[in-house]
Amino acid sequence: MVSRCHLYRWTIWICVFLLSSMLSCSKSSESASTSEGELFIKLVDTPGNIQQLNIVVDYVAIHRIGASDPFGWSIVSTNSVGPINLLSLRNGESAQLFLNKVPVGEYDQIKLRFGFCTIVMENGQQEPLHFYTPLLEHVLGYSFDVQEGKQAQLTFDFNVPRSVSESGFDYFVFTPVIRVQNTLLSGSISGSVIDTSYNIHTAVPATISTWTGIDSVSTFNDSTYGSFQLSDLPEHSYSIRIVPFDTNSFRVKTIDSVVVIRQTIKNLGAIALQRKP
Repeated sequence: MVSRCHLYRWTIWICVFLLSSMLSCSKSSESASTSEGELFIKLVDTPGNIQQLNIVVDYVAIHRIGASDPFGWSIVSTNSVGPINLLSLRNGESAQLFLNKVPVGEYDQIKLRFGFCTIVMENGQQEPLHFYTPLLEHVLGYSFDVQEGKQAQLTFDFNVPRSVSESGFDYFVFTPVIRVQNTLLSGSISGSVIDTSYNIHTAVPATISTWTGIDSVSTFNDSTYGSFQLSDLPEHSYSIRIVPFDTNSFRVKTIDSVVVIRQTIKNLGAIALQRKP
């Protein structure tokens, strides 16, 4: 049921590569930059307990610092993309959302406009997601620079337990809650969760999570090999908490002092969970 997914966190990682010029959604009195680059948005690593979470994004826009509304907004793309099943994007898998040109400059907001989004329940029933805002728009406040000839990369981490909820009127509401991270200043943690009892090595299904100091980040491991990856974490020393699905058979494990360095993957190797007596 959807209420079970409130125990977990789905991550959607949106990496933004900004190198060029883009269309302006309205005319500004400021002089426009002629430098060009690209905006690339990709989605990664999204665990969950429902069968599918399908999103459609109709357009993305960014807002220039210091410009008054609506003149500061520029549209990245008006081509609708999706549906993209976020639950297919786990442990390093990704999907391209947008690739377009943008002007160099300093920006402080990002706007997403969603189309028809749905979830598929465990029983196979598809349900539409509803929005509180009539324009289906969500604005993120985050400052970033686009420099000529360089990439500015951002990661968006959707907190799905807070983003998707069931209303009292028997329908599901989508209110995006997103953590933004500078991708170039982040790294990842990988490993595998296994059972080494009886001289065998088998995967133990588990939730792997940590705390960034702002929000929690979680993922599920692969049920075949037990592998996992927590992607795009800020540089820091972390405590990793591993909670097996079968807590009656296995103990919860915590690994402290896991140091993440930008642009690297910290591999914890095979992590054996202890069986309960």
